[in-house]
Amino acid sequence: MIIIYGLLTLTGAGFLIVFNRLPYEKQLKLFRRIGNDRTIQDIKKTDPAGNAFKRSIDHCRKKIKIAVLILTTGSMLACIYELNMMETHELIDGNMIEREGYTGNSRKVRLKVHDGSGEEQDVIDVTVSKRKYDTDMLTDMAAKAEEQLMLEILGANDSLDNIRYDMSLPESLPDYPFSISWRIDDPLLLSSRGVINRDRYDENDIEAVNEGILTGIHAELKYEDYVCGIDLAARVFPVKTRELTFGEYLSELIFKADKETREDKELVLPGSLEGRKVIYEESSDLRSTAILFLAVAAAALMYYREDKELSDKVKKRDKELMRDYPELVNKFALFYSAGLPTRGIWHKLCRDYRESLEHGGKKKYLYEEMLLCEGRMNEGTGEVAAYETFASACGLFKYRQFISLICQAVGKGRADMILKLEDEACEAFTERKRHARELGEEAGTRLLFPMIMMLMVVLIIVTIPAFISFR
Repeated sequence: MIIIYGLLTLTGAGFLIVFNRLPYEKQLKLFRRIGNDRTIQDIKKTDPAGNAFKRSIDHCRKKIKIAVLILTTGSMLACIYELNMMETHELIDGNMIEREGYTGNSRKVRLKVHDGSGEEQDVIDVTVSKRKYDTDMLTDMAAKAEEQLMLEILGANDSLDNIRYDMSLPESLPDYPFSISWRIDDPLLLSSRGVINRDRYDENDIEAVNEGILTGIHAELKYEDYVCGIDLAARVFPVKTRELTFGEYLSELIFKADKETREDKELVLPGSLEGRKVIYEESSDLRSTAILFLAVAAAALMYYREDKELSDKVKKRDKELMRDYPELVNKFALFYSAGLPTRGIWHKLCRDYRESLEHGGKKKYLYEEMLLCEGRMNEGTGEVAAYETFASACGLFKYRQFISLICQAVGKGRADMILKLEDEACEAFTERKRHARELGEEAGTRLLFPMIMMLMVVLIIVTIPAFISFR
């Protein structure tokens, strides 16, 4: 796998280098193969005055670079992960696993096992316990631990024959593997943590005051299955059936072998099972493959995200055109009723828009298209042809309908043109109100989830104190 990941990384890096140095003509051939007319049309809609073809090339170049860069990065990460896994092999000589030291931890190793014929194979999790002290070592350490305990348990007292302050009965000792449990013969006098119960006695108890009370203290030092008992005396002066599979049976054998050979440095795995040879292999980690798949998915998402952003811009532009449509029809009806010709009205609206931009106004797709239409008419294009080009560039039915009225007025002239424009303006404003109502309903739906979350917070604030007070 590491070779595949390495080749993918080198291929991606090489592609980026070659792609950046590729002559413009060859890039152009590539973009013509992967591009489409829809992309050019969408870009032209979002920037009517720009060079749509050049921008479509930049759009495709950006998509390719982002996708290849993500894919290359993912391949490189997968390659690094595989290299790191190569340095952490667990198997030694095919059937041994090194244990952790005495102070280490147990760990699990996943192995693929199969017999020599390949008929039986399984994936098992092998628990490798840390190295265990042998009995002689534990006996020596227990003797030394007993000496240290004699000092630890006294606390502020002088000796076990004169216990007047609370004792310190630890549950473990530094540098020793034992866990320590305590048992007191008179637990009403002394707790298992060494605290003296002084409430039980008073100054009138002559024996407790003068002679003290003798009690036994028993410590049990335990490590795995090794147990060592220490008996002390202190004078206190108080004021798991189904048939196992191949892997499960092998796991049981390995578990027993692990317990029986804790003193050994390595855990030797069984070489055969019921007369069949057992072959061990380290289970392959699929994380590097997952990294590569994630990189491929991210590259694909980023590639199509550019088209999605372009599509969103086109939808936003169409919505803006529909919002500005009633205003355009209303102004046209107003100026037409005042006696201005259609071309004069067009120039008037374009001139007002330019003045608005000079005073810091916002650019609008509608008037940008109108400026282009005005430019075509100034260059000699016929008025009707320019209007039809404008309607085609807007790409919306309402604008085609409106331009159809304008073209009829230009070509034939109509006495009822003012009434038609007023009816169209009224209908446009009605449509705009309906659209605004839909947006309001949509906004209310979007606010539903935050309102539910706020309700949950209020319920938590109210109910938690109530539950606490019940306790």
